[in-house]
Amino acid sequence: MDFSTVKFRASSWGSLLSEPVSKADKESGKLSLTCQKELIKIYNREVYGRVKDITTKQMEKGILAEDDSIKLFSQVEGKWYFKNEESLENEWFTGHPDIFLGESIHNADEVNDIKTSFELDTFMPKLIETPDKGYEAQLNVYYDLCNCPSGSLVYCLVDAPLSIIESEKRKLLYQMNVISEESPEYIKAAEELERLMVFSNDIDYRERVIKIPIPRNDELIQKMKDKVPILRNWLQEFHEKHMNLYPKNLHN
Repeated sequence: MDFSTVKFRASSWGSLLSEPVSKADKESGKLSLTCQKELIKIYNREVYGRVKDITTKQMEKGILAEDDSIKLFSQVEGKWYFKNEESLENEWFTGHPDIFLGESIHNADEVNDIKTSFELDTFMPKLIETPDKGYEAQLNVYYDLCNCPSGSLVYCLVDAPLSIIESEKRKLLYQMNVISEESPEYIKAAEELERLMVFSNDIDYRERVIKIPIPRNDELIQKMKDKVPILRNWLQEFHEKHMNLYPKNLHN
């Protein structure tokens, strides 16, 4: 197994860039435990084809409602953003940007990462929160892949798809342990639940997008590129250590 050409996903760089806790580990060039654990996930994918697929209701909404979020953002911005259907790669990185402006995804004027918030209480705090360093790294990987000068992290608050609303209502019915869906207490609770998941009826569309510009950082991009050979070498050494745990000729 040769790891000298392994490329690293945009979404992994938040972990891959993490620094060791101790000063001694930093000075010695040791990779942080967070970085090493991310590399082991990459190793398991590369060697064994195993990828842990975790799906939450928040992630499900993000997938099902992505087109609605793109439409909402385009409406607020007054220009139409193209949904990217292509996975990109270069010598160091791989990534799948969400949307872009420009002649093509390979030569984009702007690249944005769409985040579909599940509810109002998780959407509004984005106005005061500092973007995660992982998102900064992810978007800068996209900028490098797309030959792009700028972009943003975009949070959108759109209605939950009907399938998710109905699923949440079924869970509610089970939890309340009422006689039937016709029970007055359930009907009232279900109406309130749906109101917490539908926003287009009473919240202006311009109040349902939070756009956070993420500047292109060429120094950060170069830092990631410079770390790639170190990460590849770690994977190679880890592989050799793993393969030499027990000689393969001892047992059939």
